Amino acid sequence: MYHIQGDKRVQASVELITGALLQLLAEKPFSRITVTDLQQRSTVSRSTFYRSFDRPEDVLAYLCDKGFETAMQDAAPDTAALGLSVFQYWMRNTAVLEALVETHRTDILFASLRRALTQAENIPALSGSAAENDYFISIVTSVMTGILTTWIEHGKSENFEQVFERVAAGMASAIALVTG
Repeated sequence: MYHIQGDKRVQASVELITGALLQLLAEKPFSRITVTDLQQRSTVSRSTFYRSFDRPEDVLAYLCDKGFETAMQDAAPDTAALGLSVFQYWMRNTAVLEALVETHRTDILFASLRRALTQAENIPALSGSAAENDYFISIVTSVMTGILTTWIEHGKSENFEQVFERVAAGMASAIALVTG
């Protein structure tokens, strides 16, 4: 778990640590990145690292949360563009997504998106009962996590339009399966 305070010095240290992780991801797989690597590359002390993060996976979780926050802000005036904004964000910022898939930690991606959707206040589809909203968020979170994971597993070979076409065809098949 990460536990980041609003203090400017803490924020500066977090920026150094997240930057270090992104640099290291360009050099080696996440599974080989240690706290020592992060601490040395970021130039923060070990105690400074542990003040904000418990382990390297927490840095991924933080970056995931920040990614969804950015994608949702980009789509804020137009909630219909939310899905598009999320996919475009992750298609431009693949290092964290690749690390999550590589280490089989897409649960971090799922939890991060679920938190972001739960906290969103301007999604028209979230106007039903609490139970309906929970199911809607679960469906969207599962689908988006699955699509992003599959795209990484396919080697990022499809562009957004191709992914969209394949998702639309898959959704039509899923609906036909459910409705008979």
